[in-house]
Amino acid sequence: MRNCMAAGLLALLTGACALNAQTGLAVGAGVTVAVNDRDGDGMLDAAEVQALVAKVFPPDKLPGGFWDGMRTSLTAAYWARDLDHDGKLSVAELAR
Repeated sequence: MRNCMAAGLLALLTGACALNAQTGLAVGAGVTVAVNDRDGDGMLDAAEVQALVAKVFPPDKLPGGFWDGMRTSLTAAYWARDLDHDGKLSVAELAR
């Protein structure tokens, strides 16, 4: 199932990027929120971002300082997009 979702996301992004980069970002942001929004509020909170990062770089499969740094950097990159500093990431914030 995960491979199917990844393939679908890749196809969406590839098609959207053919239109323009902003459309591709918007599609990717929408899919990211839709797939990872556990509580259904349409945004990603701290626990959901942490779970997303753990999916990308699973701590049990990628342990150690380098991977810890990658997880920390990716988490920080997500939170740098929290423009209103409400502790949640909207599709619009992720797409900027």
